[in-house]
Amino acid sequence: MKILEEEPQLADECKLPWIIDAFLYPISASGMINLAVFVIVPELVSLLISVLASFLAPFLQFGTPYITTLLTLPFYIVFGCYVVYYVAHCVVDSTKGCRRATDLPMANIFSIRDLVEQTILLLGCIAICFCPAALYYIFTRRIDSFFWFLVALGGFFFPMFFLRGVMFDSFDALNPIEIFRSIFSTFLPYCCLVLFFMVLGGLAGVVLLRLPLWRFLRTCIILYLVFVLAHRSGWFYWWYKGKLGWDL
Repeated sequence: MKILEEEPQLADECKLPWIIDAFLYPISASGMINLAVFVIVPELVSLLISVLASFLAPFLQFGTPYITTLLTLPFYIVFGCYVVYYVAHCVVDSTKGCRRATDLPMANIFSIRDLVEQTILLLGCIAICFCPAALYYIFTRRIDSFFWFLVALGGFFFPMFFLRGVMFDSFDALNPIEIFRSIFSTFLPYCCLVLFFMVLGGLAGVVLLRLPLWRFLRTCIILYLVFVLAHRSGWFYWWYKGKLGWDL
């Protein structure tokens, strides 16, 4: 895994219940700074673009939206890729036993290519797990019990796809045989991890989207939960690496 090459120092032994400690993972200087950057920077860019659009509107009556889109699209692509890159870093950092979010080491100079490749890998994991449900809906236009079965099936496999994809940094790691072997070797703990993913995923994807919250606050909470899920994925490997036998 090329995201993190150095062994981070392990945190002191935690005396808190695991569920509380898991939600405290982003509570560190690095975690809070990155969370603030991920939430505030897009809002600032949106504000600047709105001011620019107001300035250009009298001169470009029909082309202003296209110009602002061309100006902001590259930024949002690179920025979104960096968010994914940091989430992957949280996973790898947690596999070393870290309990709180850390910053990306300055020694690890990454490129735009690294950011894009990491994002494509994560999107690939999502696509593999949830394409059956998406295709079923596209062809039937129905949200029925079978649709939710496919969603649940994808949700069951996603944590392992996500963890192996991040740890090996390769689509080759998504070999179905290795996925099944890894799940069966840690079946009961893995089911707990899946349940944790589904509860937080449902909270972020269903409950929060319906609450009357400011957009930046909703984004902040969702990103916070994503950091927590990344941490628990890494800790799953930390606790069960012997059973998983990935030889990393």
